[in-house]
Amino acid sequence: MSAPPAPPTFVPVPGLWWVTNGGGLIANAVVARRRRSRRLGLLFAGALALHVGEAVHAWRFARRSGLGDDAWRWAAQTLGVGFPSLLALHDLVAERAELATHPGPG
Repeated sequence: MSAPPAPPTFVPVPGLWWVTNGGGLIANAVVARRRRSRRLGLLFAGALALHVGEAVHAWRFARRSGLGDDAWRWAAQTLGVGFPSLLALHDLVAERAELATHPGPG
């Protein structure tokens, strides 16, 4: 009899989030640069700072939650797509906690 599979430690977000969120960040940078728009430049800087902050939070939260080997993957994904990655991370940690407190039949 084999042991049940270990719960996942990383869940990639759907590719569309990379296109909309990561692509939007890049598009904003390009448009701000081409138009030499201070407002768009500030918008880009703010969005980039937010993504970096979210990535740092994702890395720390993943490490504290026992996902140490994949913490860098969570940080990289969150840097690229932002909040959808954080939502996936928090959902995964909640699911793992539920499995730890209420293991399946066995």
